Amino acid sequence: MRPLYITGSQDTEVDYEEPTLEVSAPGKSRLLFPLSRVSRIVVQGLVAWKMPALYACAEAGIAVVFMDENGEVRGRWLGCVRDRQTLEQLYEDFWQHADALERYQDWLNGMQRMAVRSAARRLGFGDWQDADAVSLRRWFEASVDRVWRKSIEPLTGFLLAAVLQALGEAGLDARSENLHDERITLADDWCRILWWDFYPALRDWHARAPAPPDHQALVEFYEQRRGRTGHLLRGLLSKWHQCLLEMR
Repeated sequence: MRPLYITGSQDTEVDYEEPTLEVSAPGKSRLLFPLSRVSRIVVQGLVAWKMPALYACAEAGIAVVFMDENGEVRGRWLGCVRDRQTLEQLYEDFWQHADALERYQDWLNGMQRMAVRSAARRLGFGDWQDADAVSLRRWFEASVDRVWRKSIEPLTGFLLAAVLQALGEAGLDARSENLHDERITLADDWCRILWWDFYPALRDWHARAPAPPDHQALVEFYEQRRGRTGHLLRGLLSKWHQCLLEMR
């Protein structure tokens, strides 16, 4: 199974004819993608979706992330994964604690500190053990020009789709009521943690190719890192699972 990246305009249309998604645009050949081989979908631009396609993705447990033309996330469509695991119940039980939000924030802050220090170490900072999120972000923004940073924003949408897929497979999907609680944005929070790991690779990429990358270059860059990102995401899930067990 592989992620599907769709970019286009209002003339691009996504439909479904069992068992495949059909992506079509005027003057171009129709593309067919069997849902059984799609892990998640990232859409950039004003692509027109027909409801059968959206329902088919929901039924198959495939998360869809929608981004605007500039790569900013505008919405998400969550499916329901059939094989749900114990993480779902642990997560529901977690919200029975009066101090659940504070506990989660403490855990999140700890994960961010680890991610920031890891990135600082890989960047060669001598004081990496003392690195903090604000300082490292400012350093990155000073090292990489604004136009280039703007051009890589779609990568955050790619990452969000991977996180949503992992959460769904672990039992936290469209049926998880607390996953949509306005007090906590689990998927977005985890994206921010994982994004720190991109800093060293992005700094090196910018040094090699300072011209803003196009969409295809972004997809290729992300796909090259997909194995590492998946490994880190599984580790984050494991730590969250252990945290929930300790909170019972």
